[in-house]
Amino acid sequence: MKNLKFAMLFGVLAFSSCIEQDIIDDAVPEEVRITNDVSALKIGETLVLEASYFNNVGEIENRTLSWQSSDETVLSINASTATATAKTEGTATIMVTVNGILGTLTDHKIITVTQNDAMMSNAKKGTFMTTSSYKAAGDFEITSTTNGIKIELASNYVADTSLPGFALFLTNNPNSLANALQIDAYDDADGAHYTGAFTYNVSNVGLNDYKYLVQWCRPFSILTGKALITDK
Repeated sequence: MKNLKFAMLFGVLAFSSCIEQDIIDDAVPEEVRITNDVSALKIGETLVLEASYFNNVGEIENRTLSWQSSDETVLSINASTATATAKTEGTATIMVTVNGILGTLTDHKIITVTQNDAMMSNAKKGTFMTTSSYKAAGDFEITSTTNGIKIELASNYVADTSLPGFALFLTNNPNSLANALQIDAYDDADGAHYTGAFTYNVSNVGLNDYKYLVQWCRPFSILTGKALITDK
């Protein structure tokens, strides 16, 4: 009976320790984000413009989007179909606008129009920073594939092995697991990756669909590492 009481007490203390590190606000700034990963078009090519509005907890909401081009002679936009058409060589900035909770939100993207084949995609990158007393570090790159994205962890990648239920997630809200996409196993038996270079291929995900790559101790909901995904 003494051993059982000790085990129960140890579990409570361990859980309390985890909870103390997890008192965080799950609110994030609302935003609108252009999700097309194309940065160049050939004259005559068209592009269906895509963007998502994320509310103040990082969830996608359906809202009316308005599109504009900084130079209609280079890149014209059909507002009713949200389609851009490459007209002449040059560069133009596309802008999307939406009415958010606190006001108007916008996002911009520069498109280059050329005479040659284009449709170039932008690579992404990031660096993990620790968000707790547990280890988290390392760089990564993200590129498009034919059916999704490829996440390549660098040789300096480190995750903490002392917590159970470790996993990596793509998310638009680093403060919550709600609506996050788990991209790997979350225990040692299933092959979670903790150190060094590694590659994940994630299907049906666009290059601009998520803003963060994060490390979590899933059973205790502890955010151990966070990386903002930025243009390379």
